[in-house]
Amino acid sequence: MINKRFVIVLGLLTFQLLGKAQGIIVDSFSSTSSVEARTHPRLDSNGVPCALIKVRCIDNHLTFKEAVGNVDNQTNEYWVYLPDGETKLTLHSPKESVVIRFSDYEIEKVDGKTTYELVLASPSSLSQSIKSFSSKSVPTDFKELADKGDAEAECNLGKCHYLGQGTTQNYYVALTWFRKSAEKNWPEAQYYIGRCYYYGQGFPKPDFQQAAIWFEKSAKQGNADAQYQLGLCYEKGHGVKQSSKKAREWYGKAAANGNNKAKQKIQ
Repeated sequence: MINKRFVIVLGLLTFQLLGKAQGIIVDSFSSTSSVEARTHPRLDSNGVPCALIKVRCIDNHLTFKEAVGNVDNQTNEYWVYLPDGETKLTLHSPKESVVIRFSDYEIEKVDGKTTYELVLASPSSLSQSIKSFSSKSVPTDFKELADKGDAEAECNLGKCHYLGQGTTQNYYVALTWFRKSAEKNWPEAQYYIGRCYYYGQGFPKPDFQQAAIWFEKSAKQGNADAQYQLGLCYEKGHGVKQSSKKAREWYGKAAANGNNKAKQKIQ
């Protein structure tokens, strides 16, 4: 039997993404324990070691604005070297350009001699996934669920506005939907409100104290991303009293729930 909520969420994302026929969609961005940046080093114009971004995708026609030197095109993978301290990566395809800001993935800037992995998803693969379900199982009006007060739909609609998937990115609108969902105690919505406070998205400036409060609400319900982010708050003393012990405690919980960044923190 098909899980109704899964079909709704998948349908919502498909509708939003395919509506604009986007060709570049970020699935994930994170640092890795791989050592290629050290074993295959490259220096920038100042002689400083670069960071290595391994871009995994099926598109063989991408170019990268901030790349240092030539880009190595492996099988379904680009090796892109960036200057130490770079905060973004601009991808160009024949149809569009996308700026990926690393802060959206809890990485303020890339570090030289460090290897990162950027995974891109194709909307065609998402479209293929939805075709495996009966069309009768997919609602024709996804927003209707959010308007009726469904917490999960409210959160996912907020994510579409937050990420700019299928619509113009608007943190203020995203926050409206996240708050509606959070009022029903939906943990992922609480996490995203924390993100907005932490990075000053939809607010005049970051508010670490409020961010920590919302991360904790979500973390206590078992959200792995919130647990990791709360650990980061304790590690850096952002909005809470700095505590390496509590940071490791929350990283441990996040790692146990499958958060890869937390696993790297406690290695």
